[in-house]
Amino acid sequence: MTQTQSYHLSFSRFSPSLSVVSFTATEALNTAYRLDIELTSADADLPLSSYINQAAKFTVTPVSSDALGLIEGMIAPQALKEWSGIITSCEKLSVSADETRYRMVLEPRIAALKHHRTSRLFQNQNVLDIISSLLKHHGFSGVDFRFNTSREYGVREYVTQYQESDFAFLNRLCEEEGIWYAFEQNAQYGDVAVFGDDTAHYFRSHTSPYPYRPHGGLESVGQETVFALQVKHNPILESIRVGDYNYRDADTDLSSEVTAKDKESDSSVLLGSDSHWGLHHKTPEEARLQTALLQQLDHSRRIVASGSGNITALSPGLVFQTAPAFSEAPNGWLVVSLTHSGSRDQAYSHTFTAIPADSIFRPERITPLPKIQGSLPARVTSPGNYTYAYIDNMGRYRVKLPFDLDEWSPGGESRPIRLAKPYAGPDYGQHFPLHEGTEVMLSFVQGNPDRPYISGVMHDSSHPDHVPADWNTRNVIRTWANNKLRMEDKQGQEHIKLATEYGKTQLNLGHIVDSERKLRGDDGQGFELRTDHWGSVRAGKGLFLSANAQSAANGEVLDMEATIQQLKEALDMAQGLAKAAKRAETPLGDQDASSGSKDLMDQGGQYGSSSLSELDAKGLKNAGLIASAPAGIVLSTPKHIQTSATENILHTAGNNIHNSVFKKFTVAAGELISFFAQTLGIKMVASKGDITLQAQQDNITVAAAKNIRIDSVNGEITISASKKLTLVCDGSYITLGGGNVEIGTPGQIINKSSGWQSIGPSSKSVKGTMPKVAKGQLELLHYYATQKKDGVAGGEYTVIDSSGQVRKGILDSNGYAVVSGLAEGAAKVVFSKDPRDGHSDKDIIEDAFRVLPIGKQTTSDTNQIAQFEIAKKEVDTLLAHTKNLVSQAQALKQVSDNIRSLSYKDLAKSLPINQQPVLTEKITSNIKKK
Repeated sequence: MTQTQSYHLSFSRFSPSLSVVSFTATEALNTAYRLDIELTSADADLPLSSYINQAAKFTVTPVSSDALGLIEGMIAPQALKEWSGIITSCEKLSVSADETRYRMVLEPRIAALKHHRTSRLFQNQNVLDIISSLLKHHGFSGVDFRFNTSREYGVREYVTQYQESDFAFLNRLCEEEGIWYAFEQNAQYGDVAVFGDDTAHYFRSHTSPYPYRPHGGLESVGQETVFALQVKHNPILESIRVGDYNYRDADTDLSSEVTAKDKESDSSVLLGSDSHWGLHHKTPEEARLQTALLQQLDHSRRIVASGSGNITALSPGLVFQTAPAFSEAPNGWLVVSLTHSGSRDQAYSHTFTAIPADSIFRPERITPLPKIQGSLPARVTSPGNYTYAYIDNMGRYRVKLPFDLDEWSPGGESRPIRLAKPYAGPDYGQHFPLHEGTEVMLSFVQGNPDRPYISGVMHDSSHPDHVPADWNTRNVIRTWANNKLRMEDKQGQEHIKLATEYGKTQLNLGHIVDSERKLRGDDGQGFELRTDHWGSVRAGKGLFLSANAQSAANGEVLDMEATIQQLKEALDMAQGLAKAAKRAETPLGDQDASSGSKDLMDQGGQYGSSSLSELDAKGLKNAGLIASAPAGIVLSTPKHIQTSATENILHTAGNNIHNSVFKKFTVAAGELISFFAQTLGIKMVASKGDITLQAQQDNITVAAAKNIRIDSVNGEITISASKKLTLVCDGSYITLGGGNVEIGTPGQIINKSSGWQSIGPSSKSVKGTMPKVAKGQLELLHYYATQKKDGVAGGEYTVIDSSGQVRKGILDSNGYAVVSGLAEGAAKVVFSKDPRDGHSDKDIIEDAFRVLPIGKQTTSDTNQIAQFEIAKKEVDTLLAHTKNLVSQAQALKQVSDNIRSLSYKDLAKSLPINQQPVLTEKITSNIKKK
């Protein structure tokens, strides 16, 4: 039977009178086939535009010239080959009197994706889901494509299609994941796209091997055969390596390398290596997958066959065998690409390329990855009604890209995107949160659209710059809530302002101006620290406040030479007055007068100095406060000023000290009040009211180098004594006492009067009154029993005497204090915690003591030491007892832990059976008690 073919192009909606002159068809794995068909028609004006995008089918059918073939031709012949698709192009080639020649292009429906160019985002989907949604977007249904896959595909967090056609985007995804696709021709559904990733998914026919008959004139006419087959061997890469970086797991090595050493056994030639960086794999597992896919791609091209024939059944993705078989492909050949041709005067034939069917085909990565050169504008987004910046725990933002037209839930418009910062490091860096609507500029790692980062932040017409045009000398950082740092560079007006709206708290340095850039007052220069709320200045090692000039900020930070010199002069003056007071038997010793000044000077000098010559201005050495001003210091308040010191308060003035009080002026001292005036005397004047002098428990002594004068201008003078009153002058005396008056003189008694009367005995009593004063005194000593010398310095104490009086104070540096003026009898003393101990908030000791009158207290040092030793022994005994209790508690806890770690059955294993229930019951009871 002699057999040729006829070719037909048919339409589902049209029935034009068309005759096929010739056709060529190209098809391959991972691309859309294309048929260029030349036709003739008697109609010179076919509506070509109407044929575009119309469904059509091209068939190759057999035609026989013998009688049997003529009979078979009366029946609709079975097509040898067909392609379904759509018409994508129409041309009118030539026109003659008899016919018009046309050319039409037929491609599968998926080729229409070439005409759709867009940019969009896909988030949290795997590749199969993305391809499926892409095809369904173009009207493909579930019968128009299918997936045959053998592995799980990971979810891709973020995939960008940027300025590329849907067809190119689909191909790029398949190439990255090693997915191949081909087309089946289905009588009902037309062209069906089939996606696969393994050899098991190749198309396989059950036909016999096709004969391999090189052209030699021996082939049978009309028999489908392989005319020619050439096999090419190629070298394979010795190694393939990939690498990348994932900032979310920065210490993980994302490199992977695979070698082809094991291929030496099949005579493969190893030549060269390949390295890829930036394939955007995020885990070591993904890195290994990429090296495997790349190696499979390389190995699938190791053996490539090219040939020709007329087997109409061949199509990309089909496995066929030849007779005889080739040693390179014992399991047949996989068709990779085909070029078909046929015409009215030429039988159907094709050329093809193929690889051994036992090789896993991977598509070459030839579709270019789109690159974004430069940057793109975007806007920061957040969930609805989100007041502040919406960032995750890595400081990343979501943005809305300008080309993304899809609808996303608020805050889900993009993957979390990092913000590039000018300064960053482990747990430190610069951070200014971006709020919703802020315009940002996106840049991309290696230009990859899937790897964006925020490279800059911009102002726009909707979010104008806060710096006006005339601020060309100002440098400003202002936050969303108007916290600001402003630095002015204008010559002669340089200043810095650090401010927050909360409490209008500000630090102004330099040229201080208002909101209109005008100087705030004639003296608005220097610095201002202000707030509407509370303020605190704290320096743990010391604080030096000075108004002494330090020109051009030269000199040491704690340079206080002028202050130290002034304090030295004050100390010299105080010591001189102290010596004069000592000569006058006024109890002001050198130590009393100078120790406070010297201690204060030591704050700014050299600690431990024993002489003033060693003092210098090296700065604060302990946590003290020194204030110095050459023109004076003023403290003013409408309420109270309180000065308090655990030890001494000294006031030293080169000229005068004036204390003016509108109401009352009181001075109280626990031990002594001493007044000494060296030159001009002491004046005490009460313009109104009494002057009262009392020595409530001892004597009053009044002495003068010259005269003593007592006047009562408008009243009486009464001098009384409860026992005896004696007036003595130059050997003569008058003594009043015991109800008698005794007058004695070495000379005469002269009575000058107008009369003298002796009436009889008489008496008059004038007895002075004294307030009842508490006479008790209590000495306190608080120290650690194990280290007696280590007193609780600065510890607080509270004393409550028998009358309910409460006295509080602070122990000195040795843990010692004397509390006077207490009621006699029992007293309660509470020592607070050691201020150096930060572990406990509770008082340490609370005990009862007895307050004795001052005159009855023990004065013997031996007795005092004995009392301290007895107390120490009691404390040591108590401490030892406490340690014993702690040890017992720890042992009890260990036993309890051991019991909890054992089950009842474990504890009773070694006992007789009849005792086990009893033990279990006891253990249960004990555990409940504990």
